[in-house]
Amino acid sequence: MLRARYRRRRGEVRREMRPLGLVLKGGIWYLVALAEDAVRTYRVSRFQAVEETGDLFTRPAGFDLAAYWAESARRLETALQQGTARLRLSPRGQKLLPMRFGAAGVRALADSGPPDGEGWVEVRLSVESEAVATGDLLRLGTAAEVLGPAELRRTVAEAVAVLAKRYATDG
Repeated sequence: MLRARYRRRRGEVRREMRPLGLVLKGGIWYLVALAEDAVRTYRVSRFQAVEETGDLFTRPAGFDLAAYWAESARRLETALQQGTARLRLSPRGQKLLPMRFGAAGVRALADSGPPDGEGWVEVRLSVESEAVATGDLLRLGTAAEVLGPAELRRTVAEAVAVLAKRYATDG
């Protein structure tokens, strides 16, 4: 059993926990542990202090770390998705989408129609808030065009205009 101090967004908490496993996701380590009678996920870098209590515990029968992690990731992704963006993607954009958007990008491509004469496809992509989606979609650069919703297209266009103006001169 472990006793830990953990930094959350709203301050520090103290927990006694029974570690069930470590997971590496996107270069970030997470501890999956039983705490307060529930399985919880903790970002390892947010631990301020950790010590062993010396108490032993029995791992819950049937606990499957891989299954827990997959379900936890699915729930988080579902909770974060607030809307849908319609995009046109070049062949390069089709390669970038899964790398930038993970499972949501893979699903969007799987559901896309056939490519047009230049190899571009139209997809529907689950996205977070408009602000987050704008930043995420800008990472696709010229390999994508936002078709809708209109407000997202306008926001991306405004960001591109600011960048174009900024880079129009020699600094």
